[in-house]
Amino acid sequence: MMQICDSLFPIGAFTLSNGLETLVAKHQISDGKALENFVDDYLQLLPYNDLGVMMLAYKHATDRKWIDDLDALSTAYKSPAEVRIGCKKLCSRFLKIYQNFEGAAKSEFKSIDAYRDMILHQSCTGNHAIIVGLFAYDIKLDLSSAASLYVYSLLNAIVTNGVKMIPLSQNIGQQILSRSQKKIIQAIEIAKTLTIDAIGIGGTGFDIAGMKHEELYTRLYMS
Repeated sequence: MMQICDSLFPIGAFTLSNGLETLVAKHQISDGKALENFVDDYLQLLPYNDLGVMMLAYKHATDRKWIDDLDALSTAYKSPAEVRIGCKKLCSRFLKIYQNFEGAAKSEFKSIDAYRDMILHQSCTGNHAIIVGLFAYDIKLDLSSAASLYVYSLLNAIVTNGVKMIPLSQNIGQQILSRSQKKIIQAIEIAKTLTIDAIGIGGTGFDIAGMKHEELYTRLYMS
């Protein structure tokens, strides 16, 4: 789980800014405080999108119909095209890599194998949060630990991108991550209680920033 959540895991997760690049380019985020506010808002919404999707995928990993419905919903609520396409690409690259993992040749990744087949038959689009949840289930890691690593990897990518773009010192970035630890736990506890009906709630400001990213004159990131 640490391997697939590492920023060096070669699926390109570090290239997604989730609209952050737009806000930096528009000078709406220009210091550490503003970046921390962005991270806080992102964490408040996370249970209702990618974190919630990841945890629901874990809980229903053996139910193909359920995963099919979750895939459709998680694709539909991603309004910005760049975010939607980027999420699909991360999933596609993951599927190319995992077959080299220990145990893959023996089909120990049954949930992932089933999801891959659904994508190949075009009943599913492919979603990175879902594939992470299925991976955690297949390796039999407890859900809370898997979710903690996943959320931290998402925040680490955002903070790292923000530090580079604004720019800020690495110390400020580490302080933001440190102060986020309790909020990560809170987000996970909220996500544990959610049903599929709560997925996709909120995030209008993030969606608009993601949409406007396409119009930027210069872009370093995919979204």
